[in-house]
Order: sequence, then C-alpha cells, then structure tokens
Amino acid sequence: MPWYQRKIASMIFTTPPTSSFEEALGYFNKAEEVDPRFYSHNLLMLGKTYIKLNKEDKARYYLDLACNYPVSTDDDMLANKEACDLLSKIKPKKINI
Repeated sequence: MPWYQRKIASMIFTTPPTSSFEEALGYFNKAEEVDPRFYSHNLLMLGKTYIKLNKEDKARYYLDLACNYPVSTDDDMLANKEACDLLSKIKPKKINI
C-alpha cells in the first residue's frame, strides 16, 4: 500500500490494514480451489502476485490463462489486456540444449 493510502487509512482506522503477497496468494488460490477459472481477474491477480514473489513460471501460467480467457464482460477485457501485456514483459524461460 502506498504511503499516502496508509496515511489516509491511519486517519480512518486505528491501525492501517496490513497484508503480504503470500497471504494474498493464499486467498487467490483458495478462490481457484472453490471455483476454478471462475473469474478472469482472479487469474490475473494470481499472475501478478507470483511476479511479485519472483515465481515467473507460475506467473506465466496464470497470466496465459487470463490472456486467453473468453471475454464476455468489460472486466474480462481489462484483465485480458493487462495479462497479455504482463505476459509479453516476462522473460521467456531459457531452454538448455
């Protein structure tokens, strides 16, 4: 959370809410367990979280799912575009021959 959001949150809440990427990952994975591939934005967030955790293989997997998710809503379209953009920026895995 950026510093200015923490400042605003500290004025509203006693203590600003805190979390970690690992905790977020747990929630996103739990959502996938309950209803796999139910929401394109969840797939995107899994990919983005794995990027933050330096797990590019898993990030690539979820971003690919989000990038190829059938677009039926504006939210799907936004998630699809962001996932495809992020996917193009991740270095391809090197294959040793």
